[in-house]
Amino acid sequence: MTTSKSARRQKIMASTFLLAALRPASRTTAAAFSFSRSSSSYAAQRSIASQTTSAYLPQLSLSHTTTPLVRLFSTTDAAADTKSEEIAAVEAQIAAKGNEIRTLKENGIAKPELAPHVEELLALKAKLADLTGEPAAAPPKKEKKKPQKQKQKQKQPPKKDESEMSINELRDSRLGKAQSMRDAGAEPYAYVYDPNRTAAQLAAEYDGKLEPGEEDADNEHTECQGEIAVAGRIMARRVFGKLAFFTLQDDTGTIQLQFDKKRLGERDSDSFKNLKAWTDAGDIIGAKGTIRRTDKGELTLYAKEWTMLTKSALPLPDKYHGLTDISKRYRNRHLDLIVNPAVRD
Repeated sequence: MTTSKSARRQKIMASTFLLAALRPASRTTAAAFSFSRSSSSYAAQRSIASQTTSAYLPQLSLSHTTTPLVRLFSTTDAAADTKSEEIAAVEAQIAAKGNEIRTLKENGIAKPELAPHVEELLALKAKLADLTGEPAAAPPKKEKKKPQKQKQKQKQPPKKDESEMSINELRDSRLGKAQSMRDAGAEPYAYVYDPNRTAAQLAAEYDGKLEPGEEDADNEHTECQGEIAVAGRIMARRVFGKLAFFTLQDDTGTIQLQFDKKRLGERDSDSFKNLKAWTDAGDIIGAKGTIRRTDKGELTLYAKEWTMLTKSALPLPDKYHGLTDISKRYRNRHLDLIVNPAVRD
């Protein structure tokens, strides 16, 4: 009975120490102390356990052989490196192809010859999109420029003819022209002007002289030194593009004035424009130039410059019917003397 108990205790102790060999030392010590309460029994148990452990350790070493640890490296990093290198290579190809296409365009390549290069570039971009997993960028669309709406010019009311204007409107229009002259630095009412020839003197000096279209540029047929200067009232004005013809009347008669844009522009580039804008029938002006005969044979002063002497505030009577009403002629004696030269005699 005693022998069977001790044998059973030895087996329990042997299994305990076998487990303790597989656990940390701290646990083995705790398990060993849990089975022995006295120092004498602990020594006996330890000697038995050592014998038993030595018997079981060969089997334990065979059944629990240590397998060397082998570190297994993942292939994820290597695959990522390969993919990034492939992406970089495709991007380099795209950049090179883009530079090649730009050079071809600068050299003036035709569109049919350029098309294969463009297709190759698009294929490379599609390949790059597959590698990166991003959708390929669509080619930029050229925005069609919307035609700019032309600003509709405000239709200005047509200028009224003087015959359709009231007396007050005529006065305001002409005084407005006088103010425009002052704003431009010109005086509409000159203080002094010295003409050196009258209409009658020129008619007498050039009677029977000069052929139609001929000009006396050197004053060979007159005793006047330098340019001929005349002054008088504008009785009629006719403007034809770059030419203008005025009928000038002084106290001795009438003479025709010819104004040419190019000739006037030699001294003042705005002279012809101002002549058309500022002058009206009834104004008193002065003009300087040379004498010529027109193709129709009319004696004419070919002007090089002109000067406003007096700006008329009201127009002259109708040039066709004149001043025929006797009562008006007596009430407007100054107009009767202007439009009816015979009255002066």
